[in-house]
Amino acid sequence: MKKLLLSVLVLIMLSSCASFTDAYVSGVSQDSSLSLEEKLVHYGAEHVRVPYPEAYFDGTAWLERITKLIEDADDYILISTFLGSSCDSLEGMYEAIMEAAERGVDVYFIIDGISSYDMTETRNHMTQLYFLRDRGVHLIEYAPLSATRLLNPSTLVIRDHRKLFVIDGRMAAIGGMNMNYISMGAGEGKTQRDSMYLFDSPELAGALIKEFVDIWNSTSVEELEYEDFPVEKGGNGIYDAYLLNMGEDSIAGMYASLITSAEHSVLMFPYLPVLDKNMKECIRNATSRGVDFTMVMPIDLRGYAAGGVYYFLPDLIATGASVWCSVEDEEGNALPLLHEKLVVVDDRYVVIGSSNFNYRSMGLSHELALVMDSPELAAVLKEHSKEIMKGAHLFTLEEAEMLKKEDGNFISYIFMYYGG
Repeated sequence: MKKLLLSVLVLIMLSSCASFTDAYVSGVSQDSSLSLEEKLVHYGAEHVRVPYPEAYFDGTAWLERITKLIEDADDYILISTFLGSSCDSLEGMYEAIMEAAERGVDVYFIIDGISSYDMTETRNHMTQLYFLRDRGVHLIEYAPLSATRLLNPSTLVIRDHRKLFVIDGRMAAIGGMNMNYISMGAGEGKTQRDSMYLFDSPELAGALIKEFVDIWNSTSVEELEYEDFPVEKGGNGIYDAYLLNMGEDSIAGMYASLITSAEHSVLMFPYLPVLDKNMKECIRNATSRGVDFTMVMPIDLRGYAAGGVYYFLPDLIATGASVWCSVEDEEGNALPLLHEKLVVVDDRYVVIGSSNFNYRSMGLSHELALVMDSPELAAVLKEHSKEIMKGAHLFTLEEAEMLKKEDGNFISYIFMYYGG
């Protein structure tokens, strides 16, 4: 049944093909007279001032931290996740969420409708989250898969890929970790390699509340108002940051502006970097003017995934980027999947959030991306990247072409292009 639904979804994606990537080769992103900040605002970014965040690269540590924040909540909790489910090791967190609702905290929770079709290792452990409703949690699914939705295919194609928390109008978190076994519950050293960033920031919390309420009201009969969620007065931000979500050219415009504005380096952790011709041209233009463009990505060995990666790998390398694969450590031991989304530009600008650098995230997913102007955070994340790259393998073009010939899979590539 799952394979049938996924096959139908791919056909819908193909039939509703559109380009969201013109910003990579034309328009405001290419205007050298504008600052990066001006370009980001043009593409819909909301400017906020944020403090230095707490960074979590291990799901077990993040599980402990977010559970404590939930336990301490007084007024409200907003949660959005792409893949959400429970398992034995996550019961404590979900129990804390239900106990919060029972003591009078307003808890609103959005899961994407694809959650029940999770294909990660989580599928062997997951319990669906409908039980939260019995204990007072306001839980909705964004665009659940159903036969009736085939009458309006766009509701199946567009997914809510965001991961966010807002607690009591002050604590705000974004990143790439889902709320499931493989992201948070598998245990230290076994969870996917990923990241979440926690800000003590009323200003960012207020911006995320707007994003949450908008998406909630687009899919629920229970209408919310921004004013339902008061934000603490004052702010403690010291860094300029720019928050972007799905909109006309917004995510594409963000990436395009960063790449075209880069002066010497772009470091990127792209999960499934399946690019169209505009995105590849943008990278070629950057590398041709001397920008050191480094990609560190995984090879997802589940079923179809590796064949799709091998199919597009030569085109990726042909852009002039250095493409590294992080699958094993220095001793040759297999590492958990690298699911982190990270960009560092010119040792100054950092992109964190849910957005992948691939065609799908440009216009087929609701995403959250925060561009932060912080040389301090950039330096820490560059050191973090060195740890990730220990044992990583640098592909040559000849090697990539051989892998495509021997193991590449065009059908898997097409599925990744629209569905990955």
